[in-house]
Parts: sequence; C-alpha cells; structure tokens
Amino acid sequence: MPTFAIYTNLPKDKIPGNFLLDASSFIAKRLGKPESYVTVRVHPDQMMSHGGSTDPCGSVELYSIGALGEKNREHSKEIADFIEKNLGIAQDRFYVTFVDLERGNVGLNGKTFAQ
Repeated sequence: MPTFAIYTNLPKDKIPGNFLLDASSFIAKRLGKPESYVTVRVHPDQMMSHGGSTDPCGSVELYSIGALGEKNREHSKEIADFIEKNLGIAQDRFYVTFVDLERGNVGLNGKTFAQ
C-alpha cells in the first residue's frame, strides 16, 4: 500500500511524462512491495519555499505498512538520488518524511489490511 507523494514548486511541464510509472516501479522495488499496491501522487506548481528560497524544491512523503524504520537511511539516500536524477531538484532542497502506518488504519476494497 505504499503511497509516494511529492509536492514541488516545479511547473507541471517540468515533470517527465514517464515519471509516475518510473516512480511506482522504483518504490515497489525499494520497499519489496507489489507494484499493484503502490500509489504515486505528484503535486506540481505548489507555492513553496525551502531554506529561504523559491528555487526548485519539494516535500516528499512515503507512507507504507512496514518496510520502513531501520531502512529509512537507505531509503532516504535512494529517494534523494531518484528525485534529483528524475526531477532535477537538488538533494538539499527537499525533506523526505516516512510514515509507517498500522494495518488497521489503511483500507482497500471495503476492508482494512488488518482483516
């Protein structure tokens, strides 16, 4: 159920056309989860600043049931590399926030993952 959300002040036309599917595959492999459960959201054209500047920046959130915690340092490095390579946002221009969700707090098909 991973959800990978990227908020950025980059304009929509600067987001590569294949970015959503590339990010979906990347997150599935990174977390060892089926890609059929991955959601990717990109929010371009955001009014945002980072470090007192409106140069290209972002805010990245990764939600998952498990696969986070001890590996967050590795995840952070790989995500930073992926964002910089694919969106051109310098690694010091965005934070990555990890949210490890409980199975009972995530629903799909009218059930929760705890059922």
